[in-house]
Amino acid sequence: MDANYEHHLGSVFPGTTWSIEKTIQGSTNATLRATKLSGDAGPSSVILKHAAPFFEDEDHVQPFSIKRQQVEATMMRLWEEGGPLYPKASEGQCWTLAKCWSQQDGTETSLGISPKSQEASILLTEDFGKVLNLRKWTEHLSKSSNIQEAITAVSQVGSVLGHNLAKMHSKEAYDKVMANDETAELLQLPLTDEVVWYLAMEPLLELFTKYFPGSAYYDHLLNDIKQPEMTYPPCVVHGDFNFGNVVVADPDSDSTPNGPFVLDWEFASGKGRGINGDVSEFLSLLHCRIVIERSSTDGSYATLLRTLCNSFAMAYRDKAQLRCKMEQDDLVSHLYRSSLLLAGRDMAVYAGYACDDDKERDEIMAIAGWYFERAGKDIQEFLTESNQEALKLEDEGLFRSMFIFNEK
Repeated sequence: MDANYEHHLGSVFPGTTWSIEKTIQGSTNATLRATKLSGDAGPSSVILKHAAPFFEDEDHVQPFSIKRQQVEATMMRLWEEGGPLYPKASEGQCWTLAKCWSQQDGTETSLGISPKSQEASILLTEDFGKVLNLRKWTEHLSKSSNIQEAITAVSQVGSVLGHNLAKMHSKEAYDKVMANDETAELLQLPLTDEVVWYLAMEPLLELFTKYFPGSAYYDHLLNDIKQPEMTYPPCVVHGDFNFGNVVVADPDSDSTPNGPFVLDWEFASGKGRGINGDVSEFLSLLHCRIVIERSSTDGSYATLLRTLCNSFAMAYRDKAQLRCKMEQDDLVSHLYRSSLLLAGRDMAVYAGYACDDDKERDEIMAIAGWYFERAGKDIQEFLTESNQEALKLEDEGLFRSMFIFNEK
């Protein structure tokens, strides 16, 4: 670590000294834990995130505006007491976001971390202590001697995540957040468009060439992203909602509160997609893990992953009330189709970078292909009678469970 983060911390919390260690959280920022050695100002420890105007991915340097940390700090404050998304007592358990201690932009020189003139942003947030990401936490609980207790714990976390994500995606939340002109302006900026394209779209071309005939699936996905048949209403989104960005206290530690804690809001936006964005990413990646784990002789882990998905889906569905008529002029029908396209994309991307086993990769890619096939080239093809029957056969039934159907 070349940067002098101790100097910056001392300027935010006067009269203090700190020790610094790297953490594994975060891929687009340098993320560190700072522990206070002396002084009275500030907390005993903080998480420090250093954002450069780019991030490196192997040999590729991808531009990424440092304003992303202004977005993250803004999102964290929305959920604080007095903020537009602060939970009412009647709403039940809310997810937890870190407290923002400080967020400053400038040159590395002005921030006190180096003599360089390169622009940077430093974000200091609350440290939740020893935590596990959602996937590792669920895996840990699968080894418990009391599997029923583990099912209850996982179900509760899934319900909290589903309810609060649906709340954030609602028109009511959008109107409250966008009522502040400064917040609205920041959350409308296209800060992440090129980054998402690089991370989620560019890897598809090679994969699709190998696994799918022609370019049809890619073209259908691209049309939905660039020129959807129906305009999807904007909503406030996390932008990178997956099991790596949700953490829970390590059951073997004495960390409190337990969570769930939702991290890494730098991809958040006020013009994003909910059921066909945040939800698609979250469920599709967990679906990949279910596919990988369900062939195990001990099915406890797969059972807990299903419990997590099902409790999440039920809570989101109950809050969002997305009633799908399966009609051409029905917005929710278009959202259903779009969610399948995005699920296919995200499963394919995950299979490409996270699956070392060829059999597992092939199975996930086959399911991704099923999503693309069922979504069809347009809403008319999606709504054919034969396709509507085929949709009922979805592997694990995750996306269909997000919607309310008035089936005879």
